[in-house]
Amino acid sequence: MVFEDESSEETSSLPYMHSTSSTDGLNQVRQVPFSVEDPDYQGLELETMSPCEKHGKASERLVAFEGTDTGRRFLACAEPEGQNCGFVEWVDHQWPPTMQNALLKLWAMVEDSRSARVNDNLESSFTIHHLTEEKNKLEANYDKLVQDVHELMSFQEERVVDFRHLQSAITYQHECRSELVADMKAQMAKRDAESEKLKQNYEVLLNLTRAQATVIQNLKLKHITDKQLLSEAKMNLELKNAELTKSEEKLTQDKLELKFQVLDLLKGKEKHGEEMVQLELQFAELMKAEEKLKEKIKGIQAILEK
Repeated sequence: MVFEDESSEETSSLPYMHSTSSTDGLNQVRQVPFSVEDPDYQGLELETMSPCEKHGKASERLVAFEGTDTGRRFLACAEPEGQNCGFVEWVDHQWPPTMQNALLKLWAMVEDSRSARVNDNLESSFTIHHLTEEKNKLEANYDKLVQDVHELMSFQEERVVDFRHLQSAITYQHECRSELVADMKAQMAKRDAESEKLKQNYEVLLNLTRAQATVIQNLKLKHITDKQLLSEAKMNLELKNAELTKSEEKLTQDKLELKFQVLDLLKGKEKHGEEMVQLELQFAELMKAEEKLKEKIKGIQAILEK
């Protein structure tokens, strides 16, 4: 039996496809719900007299996939977008209030999970960006340090002074720099692996959501008046809800782990700053020693001149 749905004006959190149709010379906007492919209910409706109001052609069989109308069959204008007049006629009655509430909660959970994944991906991207900038700064500082060491070595060759202890200190600093760069690369590789893991979790949740929609559609199309199967559908929804809750908890734990790793990196940065201060102090001591050597050489030259 085909009938008009009195609640077709209710709004949903998902977008609609808008089209215009003329009635008594006035343009009215109708909303065609999003639909999903169903091999048991598709094609054109040729058995009942429900033609499109504007075009007078056979209507298209569709199954709604949005809001509280998820799983309901309806007839719509079969014309493509741009020519579609927005004709909609519902075949199935509205679901019971308990089922509508369950569908609304399910859609809300899907939207919340999607927003949480987007936020996690943004935070991971910002973290990787900051780590990359820190790596570039360290490389620039390392290049400057190497240049300073080369200049110092040239100065030592001209004055024929043995600064072996300075070379040992520079070699030690070079090794520390290499270890720090290797650690940064390892952290970035770990971040990439975690991002890939988040993508895989997103695909699993997406497949789970599609599977839930398929189960709901099959239950409503085949057993619309069977109370026992409605109870089974409710139990399935609760199980899926528990699985989604576990997935959210796992994502929260992953987020906390990322924060702890960022704190570890900040601690490593502070340690590096302390090492730079120590290196500057050693360099200042070397400069003082060089000035003393110059004074001694001048004294020796003065003695030789006398």
